[in-house]
Amino acid sequence: MGLDLSKAILDLSFRMRLIKAMQEEQVSSGDLTERDLMILELLAEHGEMTVSGIAASYPNVSTSTISTNITRLWRDKILTKTINPENQRITTVTLTENGKKAFDVYNQQRTERFQRLFEAINVTDDEKVVFLNIINRAIKAFDKQLGLDKRI
Repeated sequence: MGLDLSKAILDLSFRMRLIKAMQEEQVSSGDLTERDLMILELLAEHGEMTVSGIAASYPNVSTSTISTNITRLWRDKILTKTINPENQRITTVTLTENGKKAFDVYNQQRTERFQRLFEAINVTDDEKVVFLNIINRAIKAFDKQLGLDKRI
């Protein structure tokens, strides 16, 4: 059963990625990497963050790698960087209007994909409760594995 479930999840994931590719051809959210989109998502959720705060959200990714992503997004006018005048080692990052628009496009596309999925599987109210419980258990397990349970 485990192998059948794994294959089903992989097959579903492949189809969701196909839909994502089709959406991106129709309306692009830009040439943003998955890490870029995750940075935008963090900033959309938190408003303003320090570079070190963003880096802390990515276990096993160096601060310099995150800083490089942030600098590229800043050059592309997706976000702003502000150096703290009292402590120049601290840089604060926020989304620009272009960044907000790019994230909105990405988020709208993601929402549409999940709506298609939920329409396709036509779950009952009881199944939604079970599904939500399973997803929440998975989130807690991944948070613990990633060390996010201590940060969130």
